[in-house]
Amino acid sequence: MPTTLEFYWELASLDESTRIKAATQLISALVKFQAEMPKASRLATTEKELDEMCAGDVSYGVKRLIKGLASPRDGARQGYSVALAELLGRIDCISVKLVLDLLWKSTEATNSMRGQEQRDMRFGRIFGLMALVQSGIITRQGTTPVEIRKIVMELAAIGAKKSYLREIAYVTMTSMVPMLKRFDGRDELIGMFVEVGLDKGVVETPDELLLAMRLRRQYPGYDWHSALPQWQGRHMLSARNGAKVAKVLCEQTENPAATGTWHPQLHRVWDEIFDLYFNPQRADEAQAHSPMEFEQLWERVVENGLFAPGATQSRRFWGFLLLERVLPHLSEDTVPSLMTPNIVRAMSDNISAKNKTPLAKVGVQVAEKLSAVCENNTKVGLAVLTHLLSQKSTIRTDGRMSLRSLMANRIVAKLDGAAIVGYVEYLQKLFAAPRRVHLRDGLAAGPQAGTAAERTVEKQRSWAVDQMVRVARFGQLPVTDALAARVLRFLSTHAAFVRVEGAKCNVEGLEEPLAPPLSKASQDYCALALTNMVGELSRQASSEAGRAIGRARDGTAWATWVLGLVLDKRHRGISRVLHRYEETRAGLEAVLKQLRGMARAAGKLKEAGDVQRVQALEILQGNLGVAAAFGAEPQAQTEYLEAAAEVGECFERLERQLAGKKAADGEPQPVEVLTDILLSLFTRDSSVLRRLCDQVFVPFAETMTAPGIEAIVGVLQAKEGAGDGAVETTADALDAMDAMDVDEDAGEAGEAGEAGAPGQADGVDEELRQRIQEALGSPAGDASDSSDEETFDDEQMTVFDDKLAEIFRHKKEQKAWARELRLSLVNFKLRVLDITDVFLARQGENPLVLLLVPVLVDLARATLRDSRSRAVHERAVSILNTRLGKTPAGADPAQVRELHALVHERARRAGDQRELDVLAGVAAFAARTLLDAGDGGEDVHKQYAAAAADFMTRKASQMHVGFFRTCMGRLRASQLAPLWRVARDALAQYARPKQAVNVYRQVQAFALAEAAAATAARIASDLDAAQAAAFVEHARALLLALRAALQETIVYAVSEDNRNAATGKLLLDAPRLREIIQNALQLTRRLAKIDAFAPAVAALAPDDQWARAVRELEAADKLASPVIKNLCRSLADLTQSPKPKKARA
Repeated sequence: MPTTLEFYWELASLDESTRIKAATQLISALVKFQAEMPKASRLATTEKELDEMCAGDVSYGVKRLIKGLASPRDGARQGYSVALAELLGRIDCISVKLVLDLLWKSTEATNSMRGQEQRDMRFGRIFGLMALVQSGIITRQGTTPVEIRKIVMELAAIGAKKSYLREIAYVTMTSMVPMLKRFDGRDELIGMFVEVGLDKGVVETPDELLLAMRLRRQYPGYDWHSALPQWQGRHMLSARNGAKVAKVLCEQTENPAATGTWHPQLHRVWDEIFDLYFNPQRADEAQAHSPMEFEQLWERVVENGLFAPGATQSRRFWGFLLLERVLPHLSEDTVPSLMTPNIVRAMSDNISAKNKTPLAKVGVQVAEKLSAVCENNTKVGLAVLTHLLSQKSTIRTDGRMSLRSLMANRIVAKLDGAAIVGYVEYLQKLFAAPRRVHLRDGLAAGPQAGTAAERTVEKQRSWAVDQMVRVARFGQLPVTDALAARVLRFLSTHAAFVRVEGAKCNVEGLEEPLAPPLSKASQDYCALALTNMVGELSRQASSEAGRAIGRARDGTAWATWVLGLVLDKRHRGISRVLHRYEETRAGLEAVLKQLRGMARAAGKLKEAGDVQRVQALEILQGNLGVAAAFGAEPQAQTEYLEAAAEVGECFERLERQLAGKKAADGEPQPVEVLTDILLSLFTRDSSVLRRLCDQVFVPFAETMTAPGIEAIVGVLQAKEGAGDGAVETTADALDAMDAMDVDEDAGEAGEAGEAGAPGQADGVDEELRQRIQEALGSPAGDASDSSDEETFDDEQMTVFDDKLAEIFRHKKEQKAWARELRLSLVNFKLRVLDITDVFLARQGENPLVLLLVPVLVDLARATLRDSRSRAVHERAVSILNTRLGKTPAGADPAQVRELHALVHERARRAGDQRELDVLAGVAAFAARTLLDAGDGGEDVHKQYAAAAADFMTRKASQMHVGFFRTCMGRLRASQLAPLWRVARDALAQYARPKQAVNVYRQVQAFALAEAAAATAARIASDLDAAQAAAFVEHARALLLALRAALQETIVYAVSEDNRNAATGKLLLDAPRLREIIQNALQLTRRLAKIDAFAPAVAALAPDDQWARAVRELEAADKLASPVIKNLCRSLADLTQSPKPKKARA
């Protein structure tokens, strides 16, 4: 014993290597001692037999190792259990019964023990059972089913009593499953496992699922249909069990006690699942038992379970661990199935390094490993990158690192042109021959299975198309014109052509038939993707100098190239499958001919602006041609061809204009025709054309005319239900909306007092009343006169109910249609506001701006309180706040005066501060325009003086000092004189006691004067001495008015007049007086700091009247606070003449 005692101490070491070394040395010594004993012919079942049949050190070692399992010291449990398992396996005369008896004796927990002691005993027992199972002695000849049952029941009891031991208990139980085949009564033991471990076949936790999967894997011949009646199919992961599997793996059980505590590791059941799907040696088993595909399991459990919206952080943590586990098996085929939207969103939310939570750390860790996988495999990298481009959640606007930028920076650095071309080739092959889909055993054979396969093929083909388009559009990738043309050719070919069987085909991409054949849905998807890609390329600017937008390097517009490809008459062996191709063919050929004419005309022009306008028309007409060629709706195709013809007419007018030919009287200018075309396109469903309109309008903005602006104005002024004011394209819809809105507007009419209309009283819809009366079977006039109550039998009542339901269904559809029309009008105005913004941004000095500003003001005001038009209001306000920085040159002064007066009138009657803030900027714009004209000073002074008077004399006025401050901030320094005069007059008139409507407005008079003084620094820096001299006089007058108003205010504050006759409270209290003096002090300081204005401040020296007023103020108990005294003292010191400094010797 002394030779092995030291090893037992080392078994409890915290260092794993030390424990392993001690266990190795101990077992070697004990085995050597046992080898000297006679060979045993039977198993030891008692302690006495153990002492007789084993060496003394071995007998002692078994007992001590079992007893030490309950020790809480350092790493004793780990070291002793490893040594015990190895010793039991090496000494072949020890029985299971003996080990269980010793373990039960050494780890028995009694009620007299403390909680920690009971916990140690429980841990000791489960570590002992683990060592017993791992040693393999269960398979020895003397082991009985009773002992197996005892072990299983104890493990199940431990797991049920303590949730934190549940997983390890079931893992130990699962490791016993392969050993059952050595027993004669194997089926009885399996039934015992089901009864005890699986709660009679009710599998509802990951632990039970692990045990059930291992049992069914080892013993497939058992009657599992009867043992597990709630689980269908030949495998636990059968598609029929998908919902139950997802619920179990996400631990969404109704019995919280059945699940273990959370820990930051994956459950052992995932080892079994991954081994099933990714172990090549189990491929035959997977094919024989037909579990659900891994992609389906991933979608159910991970995407819609662990990463579902609202999932807890613990579940998302497990989800990230699973994603990390599956990354080594990621391929270009599995990217769309594994990188699902919820997973991508979760990674994007936790990608920032600023977040130090465990979830964020594991998210960053997974993102880093994903980047490493993508760097090592360029096809996977491109698949991941282009897949992320479709996920809006990969974009961040808060300045943090986004998932898209992280992946792009890593992947793009490893890519070259050859890799991108190779990936596109792979996608095209995938489109031509999608990979075979294994039909799941949960699907019935026959038509349903075929439908599922077809859906999967369509999904793969649509994904391949999306990936190709994203590769060609992603600006960071080194995409060449050849690659873009290759993708466009591929999409055009499969959207427009079908190979004729038996004929020789010369179209690239159709040399061999597709397997399976292309469906109509896939053709339409290719057409849609092609239309969107052409539109995107038409708006995509190139980094190459001198290369026009929307064109290849040779100058060919992409839309023209696509149309030429589709209409090429040299194609053989194909049939065109475009919608209504024969009807639209002549129109498309005319469009293509005119497009080529535009390209030739642009090549002959020299002025850059003229070239840009012709090219813009070519791009617009080309996209209209593409939309007409690949469109699916006959009406839309016809409208697009008509619009393309109108663009051609616009080009002809532009061509005559560029040639110097004079237009006929009354003939619209090219820009006017284009404006009408763009307004009509804004009503179309094509988002590609709507986005393209802004780009087309840009080069024409400088040629805009008054009729073109009036067309835009007419749209912005259109109101709901007003057919006369709407543009031609929306007039019918608005009229229809007016007719449909009777029921909603009736209530508003009733509130407005329109009680004289009997049909609309109390908001009742007369049409609805009439139809209900018709359903009742009585005339409308007799319904109110009938005094007898009519009764219906059951059949009549059924008919009446059906009619009534139809009536209300019809009214519901009418209201829904009216809401859609309102939404359409809102979206229409938003698109028109976009080109309005384009015009104001590029032509801010154009006098036509004055036609748009009043309309934008009216639009912002009309939509201020309309929640349905909030987007229109915000857009109009944004334009007014950001696009009026320049003043129109050569504007009509009368028109500007009218605008200025209108804005000030609206400002004086503003309903709230939001409206006034918008009007303040417009008023400043109008004032600056007037002053730039040279003779608008009096008009500006007049309007702002009226605003100041309204502010000071009307209690309900929403005016505030910020309205004047906005104008002061936007005017040039030389233009501030009218505002200084307004501030001086307001200070002289309304800053005196009882001249303003209340004390607050009196305080604001001082604040207005301080705002004017705040511009003194700008005046002194921007103007020369002669110009600044005029403002010095204004400052002197302002200071004189300030001193007079301030002295009168102080005298009034300490007088008896400063009291409310009813309550006796002060009207001008200490806080308000402090604000007045603070404003006066701030005003004086601003002027005193500037050399040009300092003499005016020095002339404001305090006199005897000021000193007397201050003494009276100090004597007033309720007003003489230390703050006010210090403010008065600072003001007096500031206005003292500076004493001359003594010269240095």
